[in-house]
Formats: sequence, C-alpha cells, structure tokens
Amino acid sequence: MNSPTSLPTPPRPQDADARVLYLTRPGCHLCDVALPVVRAEADRAGTSVEVRDIDEDPRLAEDWNEHVPVVVVDGVVHARYRVEAPALRAALARRSWWRRLLRR
Repeated sequence: MNSPTSLPTPPRPQDADARVLYLTRPGCHLCDVALPVVRAEADRAGTSVEVRDIDEDPRLAEDWNEHVPVVVVDGVVHARYRVEAPALRAALARRSWWRRLLRR
C-alpha cells in the first residue's frame, strides 16, 4: 500500500481520445460537484472525459480510495478533491507538439 504522502502512478484512460480521466465513486459529494466543471472545460478544449468508478476496480480503489475525485490530464494528476475551472482550462490548453499535430 502507498504511504499517505505519496500518490500512486495515475492510470491512463482506456479511451484513446480522452485527454482527461476522472476518478470517482458513487455517493461522493465532491465528485458530484466537480464533474460538471471537468466536462465543461473538456468540451471547451474539444476533448473527451473518461469517467471511471474506482469501486469497480480493486487496484484503483486501493490506490485512490481517499483521494476522489481525481482529475488526470494527459497522464498527470491535475487535481484531487476540488477542481478549479481556470486551472483545468490552462492544463488543457497545454499540449505536446505531437498531440497538436495529431489533433488529440
């Protein structure tokens, strides 16, 4: 198990077109508040969001149990617990040259 100060390696989206992976669980109030912000900013950036319930995957549940919601952008943890639209917008505006070239 991971120490409380270190986070596990973020999982990758299974959907190749998703730049944003959103880790959540049912009954999470912070998750319910953050998801509309994440979807709106992803729509603005022209990308998709893969929403994954950590309780459906024992490894995700073990790794991210107390950290939801988690927003992963391009394989890097962007936010946990709360999401700020301007910061997410800035993260989605930064893209590697090969992603810009491939329009992904």
